[in-house]
Amino acid sequence: MAQQRLRLTITVQDGVTKKPIPGASVFIAETKAGAKADSLGNALINHAPGVLTVYVSAVGYIRGRETIVLDFNKRIVYALQPRSTDLEEVDVRATREDQNIRTVQMGQIQLSMPELKRMPVVLGEPDILKALALQAGVTTAGEGAGGFNVRGGRSDQNLVLVDGAPLFNTSHLLGFYTNINPDLVQDVSLSKGAFSAQYGGRVSSLLLMSTRNGNKDGWRLSGGVSPVSVRAVVDGPITRKLTLLAGGRIAFPNYLLQVFPSPSVKNSRAFFYDANLKLTYTPDERNTIALSAYRSQDNFRFPGDTLYGWNSQVLTGRWSYLVQPNLQLNLTALYSGYHLNVDGVKPGLTFRFASYIEQREGKADLFYTLRQKYKVQVGANGILYQIQTGDVQPTGENSSINPQRIAPEHGRKLGAYVNTEWELTPKISFQAGLRYSAFALLGARTVYDYAPNGPRSPETVIDSARYGSGQAVQTYGGLEPRLALRVQVATHTAVKASAGRTRQYVNLISNTTAITPLDFWKLSDRYVPPQIADQVSLGVFQNLRDNAFEVSVEGYYKRLQNQIEYRYGANLILNPTLETALLQAAGRAYGVEFGVSSNKGRLTGQLNYTYARSLVSVQTPYDELRINNGAYYPSYIDRPHTLNVQARWAMSHNWSFSANFVYYTGVPATYPDGQYTYNGEPVQDYSRRNADRIPDYHRLDVAFSKDTRFNKAQRRYGIWTLGVYNVYAHKNPYSIYFTRFNQRTEAYRLSVFGTLIPSIAYNFYF
Repeated sequence: MAQQRLRLTITVQDGVTKKPIPGASVFIAETKAGAKADSLGNALINHAPGVLTVYVSAVGYIRGRETIVLDFNKRIVYALQPRSTDLEEVDVRATREDQNIRTVQMGQIQLSMPELKRMPVVLGEPDILKALALQAGVTTAGEGAGGFNVRGGRSDQNLVLVDGAPLFNTSHLLGFYTNINPDLVQDVSLSKGAFSAQYGGRVSSLLLMSTRNGNKDGWRLSGGVSPVSVRAVVDGPITRKLTLLAGGRIAFPNYLLQVFPSPSVKNSRAFFYDANLKLTYTPDERNTIALSAYRSQDNFRFPGDTLYGWNSQVLTGRWSYLVQPNLQLNLTALYSGYHLNVDGVKPGLTFRFASYIEQREGKADLFYTLRQKYKVQVGANGILYQIQTGDVQPTGENSSINPQRIAPEHGRKLGAYVNTEWELTPKISFQAGLRYSAFALLGARTVYDYAPNGPRSPETVIDSARYGSGQAVQTYGGLEPRLALRVQVATHTAVKASAGRTRQYVNLISNTTAITPLDFWKLSDRYVPPQIADQVSLGVFQNLRDNAFEVSVEGYYKRLQNQIEYRYGANLILNPTLETALLQAAGRAYGVEFGVSSNKGRLTGQLNYTYARSLVSVQTPYDELRINNGAYYPSYIDRPHTLNVQARWAMSHNWSFSANFVYYTGVPATYPDGQYTYNGEPVQDYSRRNADRIPDYHRLDVAFSKDTRFNKAQRRYGIWTLGVYNVYAHKNPYSIYFTRFNQRTEAYRLSVFGTLIPSIAYNFYF
């Protein structure tokens, strides 16, 4: 009888909406056993019979306590009450108050979606990426720039997954908004370090976003209105076992673009929408089937005669089967595509330029838990890529544009992994994983050979080889080990370390600082080997005053191989010999991240400071290709100093005040350092790449929020948010450019937001 173990299943629900709470933490005080709730809110613990004191907690909820007599297999439902008086803009805590001390993972950021909607943001729209950019180690290229950068990594080096499917474009309106409607998102987690071996394909970070399941107990409507967009989400039960979640967002920013001081913004036109659909079917306690769909569309017209349009489509099907109480199988099939169209509408020069990337993937994952202290994950996946780098066709009868099409690229990637997490003692635990990936570039394709004693150029092609459809053109592969260790040196202090290697076989081709509509994706080939990153990190984490304050210091060093750089004057668009414009570079990034957060009381917030460097070196035997004489120089995302301060004051009558202050070093830039005369005309000379910087960036944002609820159980309520972005109207420069005027070289500063931007937003819940 002493060896008998019984099954305790706890379903954690929201005490108001009765919705499941994925990721909720269940903890047994007597034996320190614990579990984390799955996507349906179910937490499973195998435990010896007895009287147990069970604690249940989740982000944004009041911690619960229950005494349970476990004398046979039991299943109970526990309702957590929302926390309404202790809300922060961005909650970086996990499900337990001391999760940052207890877990082995480091370099992780988790966002709380309810608190996200109270942040002061541009144009009044809650935004996931803008919230992440306030965290240590995360930056962006600037205002109006898409994508984000993590620990010196480039935008395309982030693996962004929505319900397990990758997003190749993460922003609307050239970076002003995240592609995903925040009203639909349940959890957001960003891993900056050596993430789990379950994931691969990018060398910088892993961003996981999961949409919530439909409400089982009744239909609900929620949404919001801001100065440039309208959002709506509806969810509820179609039948007792089938739920629906559907939402959409549409934007109308043209009237606001006209008030910006920059002519390039003032005279632009823009539009976007996105839509999500999720069906969840649970025929019994062992099976769950989920189908998720997503689509977005952007249109943007700069001043002139060119219209840009891009869209994303995602479709994911997942079957989760509980084989045994401690063994779960997940099978997933997905499609993700990103398509770009550029339409020229100038009379006589009408055309359409198109590029795209499509990914089809199938994967299987098996999760095994032994007495909550030893966990094993194994899995495998297969991916098919298809990429069109460029295709231009004339439109209209009188167009003088010549058609040109680059042959599509096809690729196949296979992967398998094993990942373990073991709690050796209550104070020592580790996570170890190993992933193997194999990539093949497939035909049909023509590969050029170049003269061996000089730089590659279209003039030095000496031969070519033609590969048939489906034939392997080039193969790569290798192991990707991951390791993490936690040592709890005191009750509220832990030291953590991690190391890992990752590989990336798809690359975004762009020689601009920020992501633009004309960027395109490319697979690794004979001349573009996969990117490889090795990162090690070490951190100290401490909680003070009963977990009211969290203090952390993390240091990291990252080495990158086979990064892509570009020759001076590189021609990237519609280049049939693109490899002649690309250079192979080595990179290194290192830094220290310091963070302090206050989680309890009426005044909450956090302070994050990061010292970080991101350097790159192009080393080649050919002098004409060597950049900065082969020495390491700052990459275009190098920002040595970053400071983010957030504060929130919970006022009376459900009012709250929040403020953000942001400062970071200006990004590197290449300024002319002289001029020479060629054929009687002065020519500017740019001899050192990224040797200068644009001025530093800083701004202050404030917001007041009013929650109309009278009590926690109120189901129908609204939240008003009045905010001001860039309070003191600082003209932060986005770029500095130079031109010749009256025999002189003059510099011009471009600011996207050169003034303060007031906004008002309303979020409703019915």
